[in-house]
Amino acid sequence: MKLRRVFTVVKMEMTRQIMDPLVLVFTMLLVPILILVFGLAMGNNYGWDESNTYTIFEMMLPGFLAYAGLLTIYDVAAGVAGERETGIQKRINTTPLTTAEYLFSQMISYTIKPIIQLVLGLGIAVAVGYRPKIFFGTEYSIGLKFAGCIMVILFMVIFTFCSVGFGLITATLVKTASAAGGLAFIFIVPQQIFGSIIPPYILGMNAIGWAMPSWYAAQGMGLLFAGTPFTYWELWVRFGVLLAFSLVIYVIGILLYERKKRS
Repeated sequence: MKLRRVFTVVKMEMTRQIMDPLVLVFTMLLVPILILVFGLAMGNNYGWDESNTYTIFEMMLPGFLAYAGLLTIYDVAAGVAGERETGIQKRINTTPLTTAEYLFSQMISYTIKPIIQLVLGLGIAVAVGYRPKIFFGTEYSIGLKFAGCIMVILFMVIFTFCSVGFGLITATLVKTASAAGGLAFIFIVPQQIFGSIIPPYILGMNAIGWAMPSWYAAQGMGLLFAGTPFTYWELWVRFGVLLAFSLVIYVIGILLYERKKRS
């Protein structure tokens, strides 16, 4: 594996995400804007938490971050289908770049992206008054705060890989980038409604939420933000189930991508 070729593709992919106005606004800036609007409008409103410990905005925030990861489905589906539609994929196949190098470069790109989304989203949330206990609680040592930060990043990155898998699956079902972008919402909307922004129990649909990878990402980050101890079993159950979902869906996406590539 030639690292120079890998990082050339990483640079190309990150440039595409920054230079494409639709990708930049829709998958990178939309959620920070929503966090700003909802933070200003609902930062002092209670109602979902019977103990009135957390505002509605505080309960929605982990779901907003999970929603940012969900939008990667659209990005990957449209991007891969667009490469196939314009012939870029065929040109890539004629270069010395191997499949392993291409996939590894994509993995790096979609490790960087959720970290950027997380920094933007949490930065805006803190600016409008949100104070997650794992980062701001005086009872936590610097080591625990650092561990909490790493754990939140892991939830975001692993869930993003799950979304990459959904995006690859979507791209294999269509011929054009526009069709891929539209079809991506089949995977985005159910997870958005039942497993991210609005906690499923608010709608009395916990059973549906359990089938959504986004629910495990949002719930895991929510537990961390609330200052849940690392020894709490539910935190690791959420993490384990999300990891299992992501591995299965990502592998299916890769296999379908390879099959479509050879056809």
